[in-house]
This record gives sequence, structure tokens and C-alpha cells, in this order.
Amino acid sequence: MENEFSENKILKFLISEKLVMLIIVINSLVLFLGAFPDIHKIYKHYLFPVDYVCTVYFVIEAIIKIKMRTWKGYWSSGWCKFDFIIVLISTPMLLAPFLNTEEFALILILRIGRLFRFFKLAKFIPNQEKLWTGIKRALAVSVGFLITLCIYNFILAIGAAYLFSDIDPDNFGDPLISIYSMFKVFTIEGWYEIPDTIAENSTPFMGFVARAYFVFTVLTGGLIGLSIANAVFVDEMVADNTSSLEDKVDSMRIEFKHEIEDLKLQNKIEREKLLKDLEALINSKLNE
Repeated sequence: MENEFSENKILKFLISEKLVMLIIVINSLVLFLGAFPDIHKIYKHYLFPVDYVCTVYFVIEAIIKIKMRTWKGYWSSGWCKFDFIIVLISTPMLLAPFLNTEEFALILILRIGRLFRFFKLAKFIPNQEKLWTGIKRALAVSVGFLITLCIYNFILAIGAAYLFSDIDPDNFGDPLISIYSMFKVFTIEGWYEIPDTIAENSTPFMGFVARAYFVFTVLTGGLIGLSIANAVFVDEMVADNTSSLEDKVDSMRIEFKHEIEDLKLQNKIEREKLLKDLEALINSKLNE
């Protein structure tokens, strides 16, 4: 029975990559158009059914694949796990026709779940397996440094909250707001506006302290910290290329080492032979 199910041409067509890609593109286009308020207002009665059908298709696709491969075989694939999670996140949208549309928060959650289907396009990226392997390796190596940056941001944020909470409560009124403000400073964009605001609303001394504090933060956390994080991430992303070059260099080093050893051995043999010939010549001369 399972063999007949897996050999069914209609079911194979339903889960073929070409059809999956077409449905994803259609769904992405519908979600894209639906984000325009004017288009959504006029055509929402047409866009929603298409989006709903796409959601149903993705659920059916997952069910067919599970039936064909069994749950164990289906779950053993990394991409199938990825697809299943995306389908699971977006399936609450199936309840939309039966829900009260006035519940704005719930509808918003459903919309966010629908957007996760865009990630299914990643399956069709050229050389995506090599790409995701590189990203996974880079994240694994970078996680320690990123945690260090978070701790550093936390320390600087608490310090800024104690120093500037009374002067600039909008940015440093409590530790959570301060952490977010210091994160913005780490990104460097517009960082000078915060110390300038503090300087305008405080004494010259506190203005100097604020500017010095944020210059130090930008240099250590923004320029140096983020630059090192980027360098580590990029280095691991291209590790496949560098590792292949390192392998070639190692093989050449081993080859040269063997050649040098062969030359040494050959020179040793020739030297011993030369010594024997010289010794024989001396002996012959002495015998004369």
C-alpha cells in the first residue's frame, strides 16, 4: 500500500519542486501586494482566498511527504524539519475564517506566522547546502564573542543608567531602556546625538563626561567589537576555501619533506661511496 502511495504520479506532482516553487512565488506575491493598504482594502476578498489555499497546500505537502517517507525518514532531513516548523507556525491562519476579525492582536500574530513562509524560498538558493553549512559553522564560532559583546553592552548600559538617567530619562531612564540605547550606540549610526543631548541639558563637566563615555563606547564596542565579530564570522564563512588551501600547503610541505629526505639519503649514500672509493685508492697506493 505504501509503495502504491509513493509511486502515485499525482502525489509526486503535488510535492514536486517546480510546483512548490510556483506556490511559494504566488504566496509571496499575494503577501507582498496585501501589505499595500490601498490594494489590501480593494482586493482583500481576492487576496485572502489565494493565501488561504497556499496555506492549505503547504499542509497537504507536508502530510504527503510524511506518508511517503514515514515520520522517521521525513524528520531525518534538515530541510523537512525546517519546512515542518514553518508550516506549523503558519497553520493558525487556517482558523482565520472562523475567528472574530476584531481581535486585532490575534490577527496580527496570524499575519506574522504567514510571513515565515518566505523562508521556504531558501530551499532554492544555489549551493544552499554549502551556504547554510558555512553560516552554521560561523554562528557556532561567533556565539562566544557575541555573548561577550552582550555582557559588555550590559555593563556600559548600567553605567550609563547611573550617570545619565536624571539628565536623559528617555534614553537611560531604566536599565532596559539603557541597554537598548547603548545597543544603538554600538551600531555607530547617529551615536553623537545622545551625548550632545546630554551636554545641552547638563553642566559642562557632565557634558564632557558624556562625550568621553560615548566616544569610548563607540571605539571599543562599535568599531573594534563589531569589526572583530564581523571578521570572525566572515573568516568562518570562507573556511572551506581557506581549509582547501591549507590542505594543499600541507600536502606540498609533506611532499617537499619527503624529497628533502630522499636527497639527504642519496647524498649520504654517495658520500659513503666516495669515502669507500677514496679508501680503496689510498690502500692501493700504499700497497704499491
